[in-house]
Amino acid sequence: MTQLAQARKMRAMIRFDSSSTRGAEPLSADELDRLDTLLEALDNEDAMIVEELDGFIAGLVCTPEPIDVAQLLAYAGGQEIVGKANGDETAGTAGAAGHETLDEQSELGMLIARHAASVVGAFERGEYSPVLAYDEHGRADGSAWAVGFLQAVELYPDSWDALVDEKEFADSLDAIETLAATLDDENARPLGRRERDGLIDRMIGDAADIHEFFRPYRQSGTTPAAMRVETVRREQPKVGRNDPCPCGSGRKYKQCCGAN
Repeated sequence: MTQLAQARKMRAMIRFDSSSTRGAEPLSADELDRLDTLLEALDNEDAMIVEELDGFIAGLVCTPEPIDVAQLLAYAGGQEIVGKANGDETAGTAGAAGHETLDEQSELGMLIARHAASVVGAFERGEYSPVLAYDEHGRADGSAWAVGFLQAVELYPDSWDALVDEKEFADSLDAIETLAATLDDENARPLGRRERDGLIDRMIGDAADIHEFFRPYRQSGTTPAAMRVETVRREQPKVGRNDPCPCGSGRKYKQCCGAN
């Protein structure tokens, strides 16, 4: 059974929201190392590393769209998905090459699911701390986390455009984009240690603020785009059948546009 097939079996059992993930325990250091090993064993150059996966999950947790474990596992394994992450269409084959046993596939899925659940809970408690890679001197990098977060942003452009359109949140992705550019853009200027540390601190604070911005949408089960459509619909005055047609013809609505 492939990784994606295993994930689909889990799909009905796990849904990442604050009610179903309350009290989820974070992965231990040994479990994070094991997760890293299992992801590497996929033998897929597009598979995420743990820091990137944590950033990706954080971005998904912030957005109002529901998080589905099947798509999350597919992305983690480097599989291309057609459409939004909460849709049903997928493309390609599962990225479980290199996993010879069902036990390993199941273990990978459960570790990712548990980690995602703990991230949801941490954000809800205001205690989220990213999983970052450190060099031999104990210095955090943060670039892979930022790359993962922006991959989540790319999935739902309408929601994230609504965020940056708000004056107060217009720069909320700046630090994340600056850190990501050090990996994605060969022409990006190198960051000094103090500047990188400052950007990481700002990135963590911005992620918490972003989570709060989307909270009303998550709680109401809608998105900024859907909310705008509903508002427009409700603002349209109701036209009586005997009222003048709003098209300006001079006839009654029931004899004009209302006849259709």
